Amino acid sequence: MAELQIKEVQDFLSEELTTLKKNFSTEREKDVAGFDAKVKDAMDKLTADMQAKHADIQKEMDLALAQANEKASQKVDRKNFGWSLHETLKANHAEMVKNVKSGKGMEMTMKDFNYSDFTGYEPFVTDFRDPILVKYESFHYRNILPGGTMAGEFVKYPKENATVGGANTWAYGDGAKPEIEPKMTTYQADAEWIAGLIKGVPVSMIEDLAWMTSFLQNKGRAELLKKEDTYIQGLLLDAANSENYNGSKTISIEILIDAALRQLKNNLHTPTGIVLSNQDYVNILLGKAAGSGEYDFPGVVTVNPLTGQLNVVGIPVFSNSYLSQGTGIVGDWNQAQLLTRQAPRIRFFDQNSDDAEKNVILVRVEERVALPVFYDNAFIKVTLAS
Repeated sequence: MAELQIKEVQDFLSEELTTLKKNFSTEREKDVAGFDAKVKDAMDKLTADMQAKHADIQKEMDLALAQANEKASQKVDRKNFGWSLHETLKANHAEMVKNVKSGKGMEMTMKDFNYSDFTGYEPFVTDFRDPILVKYESFHYRNILPGGTMAGEFVKYPKENATVGGANTWAYGDGAKPEIEPKMTTYQADAEWIAGLIKGVPVSMIEDLAWMTSFLQNKGRAELLKKEDTYIQGLLLDAANSENYNGSKTISIEILIDAALRQLKNNLHTPTGIVLSNQDYVNILLGKAAGSGEYDFPGVVTVNPLTGQLNVVGIPVFSNSYLSQGTGIVGDWNQAQLLTRQAPRIRFFDQNSDDAEKNVILVRVEERVALPVFYDNAFIKVTLAS
């Protein structure tokens, strides 16, 4: 750095004002104007030199200050990821522009940076997979019920009640022959709506998450089937569509066999399936003999070791999570039918209320079904021992 020393000023004055050392008054008397001019010239030169040196000093001070600020900035930022990314892009800018214009890609080597400062790096290395979904019941009543369709708000058909009279033996000339009087009533099954709404789904979520649309479709259908199952189950357990077990058995296996092969067959129906709670299903599988404590059930009960499918006297037994423990349904499942007025349908809307303003979507899931039960004694509600 340039420095202005006192000695320099002294030497300058000594050189420029030598005449002052001899005889100031004499020299000035000889040539007043010339002497004053020399003094003024000397002072002007001194001023100019001092200004030049001051400019050099200021320049060096500014440079030193800038270097100090740069060092301080580097000390604070150190070489973090943001700095590395900035420097990498800056160094490769020209090549990158060239490749973009030509439709090519390129690889860039990142500048070294302090990995200890690389906070928030997770989004760069996170591997997002499909979501972990809520599980739903795998058993559905529609799987063991005959299916059909309907074209109106309801279906009507004649239903035969108890027959008065009947055929009998008759001797020739023994009066009128026995009369048979079938009684008929009109039965009606209405199409019921089963529906639900999923509100406020952001449009950006559907656009950004590749799985979101299929997730909403599967979610809507699963919720629809869940309600369909409980709807069907409620109808079959209603006293208008089934009857209670009327036997005297108390052991679960015996109750099921008695309800199927006595009560149901006495009602002139053929048992085609039994539905139990999951707990009752397991209790049958793990039944033990009272004496030996060995796992034991009658030979008429079989289990497929590969699938776990339980059969009681050849009748398949199913289970679900909807039935309460201790409750079961033994039935001739061909004596009811699941009629579809409108198949399960899922639609997306963006015009509900202020959804368009909020940029969200409404998802509607719905179906219309009816469940005519042709005989009120084709399903037996059983209560099993706990």
